[in-house]
Amino acid sequence: MSHMLDFNDEGIARFVAADKYLDKVWHREGNTMPDGIRCIDTAMAAANMQYKVEKTPLYAEVNGEWTEVKTHALVYRDEDGKQLGVNGSDFRVIQPREVFDCVTDFVQGGDLVIDTLGTMHGGKRIFMSLSIAGDPLEVVPGDMVERHLMAVDGYDGNTPLTFASVATTPVCNNTVNAALYEAKGRKGLIRKRHTKNVLRADRVDAMRQAMGIAKHDLEAFTNFGRKLAGIRMTAADVNGFYRTLLLGDKAESDREDWGSRKRRAYEELTWLYQNGPGQELDGRKGTAWGAFNGVTAWTNHVKNHKADVHTDRAHYVLFGTGSNVNQDAATLLVNQYRLAA
Repeated sequence: MSHMLDFNDEGIARFVAADKYLDKVWHREGNTMPDGIRCIDTAMAAANMQYKVEKTPLYAEVNGEWTEVKTHALVYRDEDGKQLGVNGSDFRVIQPREVFDCVTDFVQGGDLVIDTLGTMHGGKRIFMSLSIAGDPLEVVPGDMVERHLMAVDGYDGNTPLTFASVATTPVCNNTVNAALYEAKGRKGLIRKRHTKNVLRADRVDAMRQAMGIAKHDLEAFTNFGRKLAGIRMTAADVNGFYRTLLLGDKAESDREDWGSRKRRAYEELTWLYQNGPGQELDGRKGTAWGAFNGVTAWTNHVKNHKADVHTDRAHYVLFGTGSNVNQDAATLLVNQYRLAA
């Protein structure tokens, strides 16, 4: 399956993205919808997510007789009988439509706009990404900063109902996990377990809290970017920055001693600094902001962990390592140029 997306019987991915995000949907699966959709039901129909999730008792053969397992139950999808998980008997099933119901008022009221919506891991996880409506913030002219809200839920017993403030646009398994790890690192996660009270009105309060986090993070990151855009870096400065990021206290060692993976990473970083998307903009070119964007482009779109870029990038960001690299890069620049944290 492409990037762990879920497909229906017709081979169509249960995924939809607004038209403006098509350039970020590298798997090219699922459907599209016009920008600015303000109806969750319309988006769910486009994502082929109009199914129901059910729970049924489990039975085990004991001494030749079938006995109900009182402590657990099977959760499945009614449309095709797909088994989604074995959970405790007190697991509360939340329908996909109910998961996203907490954002309905925000979407219809114009506070949020639906970006992406999808199902992964054979239906075991679902997600929705939204962006905050209003004028975008610019680090430098032409360099817009995005901030998204994400709702994630799962039926595998391991994924609680989660609201997060993220910078990544979730379009598949690897970007969802990258976004979750990013939010966790900034304490931008709000989680609700599948208990009998999970559908209480506090879900709306959780989303409102996530919106507040998102707006604060957006402004803080924009200000951080503007500070970096005001710092000029020579080619030697940039090379030293990438060396330190990759090698730490061995940054001054000879390239022959780095190993093939480190040498490749260094070459990719320096290439992206000079040629990556948006690096020609005034404020990026020749600045610390451009050096930082070289790192984020590398971790989000290029970085290999072991093998090929498609399968291994998913594994790489799945465990959050890419997010760690981004944070390390930011910390290096803050310390090097004595920026206020």
